[in-house]
Amino acid sequence: MFQSGIPFRDVFVCPWCQLRQFVGSTNLCRRCRKPLPIAYIEIPLALINKNPDALRRLVGNAIRTLRTRRGYSQSALAAKIGSHRTHVSRIERAQLIPTLPLLMRATAALGVDKVLLRIRD
Repeated sequence: MFQSGIPFRDVFVCPWCQLRQFVGSTNLCRRCRKPLPIAYIEIPLALINKNPDALRRLVGNAIRTLRTRRGYSQSALAAKIGSHRTHVSRIERAQLIPTLPLLMRATAALGVDKVLLRIRD
């Protein structure tokens, strides 16, 4: 396959003004200045080896942040992903870690185009 020297950049569509654009350093739409739906979850392996609850807290905090940014209640998010409100609450409080299919449904319901899991060594 042909590889050019041009770095690969993701194109996102703003859910509010529908502008197609590359993501800059601020993660804000260039036209309407609202935040673009990009979720970054960074998982440091050393932290998880020392504290197994760290992964649950990282995922739970990310879901809570995205949910509150969109203005959804826990009940509204649970209805969109086909779960119960207490299940969403337990994920956000780091009592449970969601399965990958549930995480994908939750991010889709929250309007996230892509989820980037960056794992550092």
